[in-house]
Order: sequence, then structure tokens, then C-alpha cells
Amino acid sequence: MTPVLEVRNLVTRFHTEEGVVHAVNGISYSVEAGETLAIVGESGSGKTVSALSIMGLLPDPPGRVEGGEALLAGRDLLGLSPAEWRKVRGREMAMIFQDPMTSLNPVLSIGYQLTEALKWHLKSTGSEAYARAEEMLTLVGIPNPRARLSDHPHQLSGGQRQRVMIAMALSCNPSVLIADEPTTDLDVTIQAQILDLVEGLQNTLGMAMIWITHDLALVAGLAHRVAVMYAGHIVEEAPVGEIYGRPKHPYTQGLLRSMPKLDGARKERLDSIQGQPPDLIRPFHHCPFAPRCPHVEETCRGKRPDLQPVSAGHAVACWRWEELAGDSKLGDAP
Repeated sequence: MTPVLEVRNLVTRFHTEEGVVHAVNGISYSVEAGETLAIVGESGSGKTVSALSIMGLLPDPPGRVEGGEALLAGRDLLGLSPAEWRKVRGREMAMIFQDPMTSLNPVLSIGYQLTEALKWHLKSTGSEAYARAEEMLTLVGIPNPRARLSDHPHQLSGGQRQRVMIAMALSCNPSVLIADEPTTDLDVTIQAQILDLVEGLQNTLGMAMIWITHDLALVAGLAHRVAVMYAGHIVEEAPVGEIYGRPKHPYTQGLLRSMPKLDGARKERLDSIQGQPPDLIRPFHHCPFAPRCPHVEETCRGKRPDLQPVSAGHAVACWRWEELAGDSKLGDAP
């Protein structure tokens, strides 16, 4: 199938007083209609910055996209003017942010905020837009949706606000949805409800989805493919079953070993990845994970490995993946 969205060699920098921050360093990925790609990694790995870059939402200054392409149905988004972006954002691509309370305007009603995009993109009349807004609130499971249209964000619970953000993102039927850790601040029961809701809506609408998270366990039953980011690089990409069952990169292996087991059989302390996240002001001429890797050797410190295919749909950026492959099986997904 032809990808709906294809990102090629994306490079993003932040120009600060301390120096140039190498936030995203030549990453590439694609996502097809009906597919979910999870982008995972620790805080500061470049997940959100890469999403903001391809959505045209990067604050400039200090941020700047300095290379690459983001092709949506063959058109490079990175070359769009602000006027062209206003036509694309919300209509063809939409994004759900982590904290709905800072994404929703506190002084405007839910109905006003839901209908604004409908009037702009679909040229709906006021009555048509409010009917569609009510329909979307019903679709995302908000009770008494007509009354909720008159409410303001502070009158809703955290889970309801996130459902409103999902309704807003999907109201114009975008072909690509980016979800940036949308369940992080919610309790586990509401998390599960939101995940089920988004997955059901994706199946109904057939959209491509990029799910950004630091929680590998969360995407086990949601994603089709997983891209693991570290220090602005994709260090491993594979189908979800391959990532959990046969991880090749030491960083991916470390993330999986740090997850608690649901069966309660393991009593020892959880593993942790030793060391500190890297300083992104300095460009990497070696493997970015080398200072923290338990399997590091001189080759790792001297040259940075490229992302290379190792099997069908599975790629890894590691000099020693073949040697380590025999010890990489960590069991089934949690």
C-alpha cells in the first residue's frame, strides 16, 4: 500500500544561547491508512518535537526544521506557507495533545471550540456545525452532549476534556491523527477507555495514526509497528510483536526489561538503564547510546551506525545486533 504519510530524513534544531540542540537527527518513517505507528522513547528523545515539526507547530524561534521531507499524499508539508497550513491542519492532519486543559481555551464554550474548525474547513453553517459537534460528542461517549456544548472546559472532568479533544481532532475526518501521550495524566481506568475509544474510531474512519508515548506497555495492544527513538534518532523499528518478542537494540531491550510483569511471577527488582540522557547540544559522531550501553565496544565509540534492515519490516541501528540477538528474546508482550 502507498503510505498516507511518509517522513524522510527529518532534521530539527533548536538555536539557544547555550548552543544548537540537535533535537531530531534524520529520522524516517511512514504510516498507511488504518495503521497505527507507535513512537516510543524516554523524555527528551525527540518524539514530540518530530510531531510538532511535521504539523507545522514548531515554535520558530528557537526551533527550526533544517532538513527532510514530510509527504502527505505526495505533498511536502515542510514547504507549506502559513495560509496553506491553515487548510491542512485539522482537515487532513490533526493532533491530540497531552494536556487538554492547556489545549482548550478556558473562556470559550466547548461548542464554540468544536464548531470553529467545522465552519473553517467544511464551510458549515452554524446549525450544521453544532449538529456535527453534538454528533462527535456522542461518538466519543460524552453523556448529554447537547448540554455539554454550552459548558466550559473547567466544568468537565479530565477524561471528558480529553474526549472533547479527540472529538475536535476527528470532527473534519483527517486522514492522519497524531496522539501525543494523550492518556498520561489520566487514571488507568480512563486510560483504557480512551485507548478503546481511539482504536474503535480508527477502525470506523480508517485513518492512519501515530501514537507518541514513553510507555511501551501501553502500545502493546494498540500499535501495528513501533519506532524506538533515542537522542533524536530512530534506533529500532519493527512490527509490535517483533519489538516485544525479539528486540535487537540494547536500548529497546533495556526499556522492556524495566517494565513490570503482570503475572507477578518476577520478584526481583526491576532493571534500569544506567547513566544519564545525552547532551543534545553536541552532535553524535558515535552511537548515541554508547555511553550507557552495557555491550559497548570501540567500534560503537568511533562511528555512528545507520538504521539497517535485519529482517522483513525490522530495522536496527546497532553494530553488534547479530551478536546480541541470541540473548534478546524477552517473552511475549505484557
